[in-house]
Amino acid sequence: MTDTYIRLVSLPPKVEGVTVPNDDGSFDVYINSRLSPTRQQETLEHELRHIRHEHFYLDMPVARMERQADGEAINAVLHPPAGMLPCFDSEEALALFLNALCSQLGLNLNTL
Repeated sequence: MTDTYIRLVSLPPKVEGVTVPNDDGSFDVYINSRLSPTRQQETLEHELRHIRHEHFYLDMPVARMERQADGEAINAVLHPPAGMLPCFDSEEALALFLNALCSQLGLNLNTL
């Protein structure tokens, strides 16, 4: 796993935690020191899930990333374009993406 630096800091009351990616590939995780120890631990686990799911490099709505960091399963393509990880709300959306990709590559999805 990448280097992760965890810091307890005084954040605004509505901000429980924030993660910042660094240029060297490490992450700074800031946890609100005003939270109870239990809530600090839960917030840290939430922020670490953002790192594990590579949310800092995705073109995905923030609300979906937050739901995924809270434990919701999100469908994603395993071999995305360089630097991106497309996510789909439905099987229909995934099918449209796959058809478009096959079309671009000159392939027939039905014969794969």
